Amino acid sequence: MTLIVSLLLATLCTQLCEGSFSLLSEPRQTCAGYAGIADAIAALTQSISNQTPATDPLIGVQTNLQELLRLVTLHESCNDVTGPSGLYRVREGNDVPTFYFCETELLGGGWTVIQRRTNGQTNFTRSFNEYRDGFGHPEQEFWIGLTRLNRITSSSQHELAILMDAFDGATATVRYTNFKIAAEADNFRLSTLLGFTGTTGNSMSTNVGKTFSTFDRDTDSAATVNCASVWKGGWWLDGCGDSNLNGFYNGATPTATPKTSMVWTDFKGASQSLKRSVMLIRKYRP
Repeated sequence: MTLIVSLLLATLCTQLCEGSFSLLSEPRQTCAGYAGIADAIAALTQSISNQTPATDPLIGVQTNLQELLRLVTLHESCNDVTGPSGLYRVREGNDVPTFYFCETELLGGGWTVIQRRTNGQTNFTRSFNEYRDGFGHPEQEFWIGLTRLNRITSSSQHELAILMDAFDGATATVRYTNFKIAAEADNFRLSTLLGFTGTTGNSMSTNVGKTFSTFDRDTDSAATVNCASVWKGGWWLDGCGDSNLNGFYNGATPTATPKTSMVWTDFKGASQSLKRSVMLIRKYRP
């Protein structure tokens, strides 16, 4: 009974202290008791581990406690996470700790997912303010927010990895050793993008030094067209560029007009929408 009551109290406190994290832009409140909750859960988990045989039903409770402990423990960044890939409370880039999806197994781990497209269910035709603040769910389709990208990449050198899947089963990976986003006053300019390697070409080469453009804040260099409106998604744009992973999710059928969907032209051309993309950053590892 003591165990059940303790677990319920820990769960309740977690809900009351953090609130919903389904949208990154939602307001949150801090919780002074998080450290105590984490310590209590860790102690309960250890107690179960020490006192129950492998076949005891409490092993399932132990697994649940470990999951709860993962959700309430505060990390400075995904670079500090040593557990399995998943949601973790992270301080980096935030006034109040927020849940990020930390990728700990891919490419040596330590990665923060900053963008994910998988099925087109989340609308990426968003305003400048929405791209600034972030939207979506960290485990699903998602954009972390330009303010966070500026804060994180301005603190130290960060590398960027991009994973892409096509509808024909092909995959591509590109990486950059130095990725930095400027402040809002400079329209979140892609100020640095260096050290390219990849299994396909560099379709962001023309984006370096360009500001972030959206349908309601046109900052691209095209004289006669709003390229973010054409792409139906915000991106760092030089004219209409050669890539936009936030572009319209068009599915397997190529678009009649090039550069109007979610494309990386060096991978599948300017008319074929991709099936999946994931963008990740971490502190640079020489």
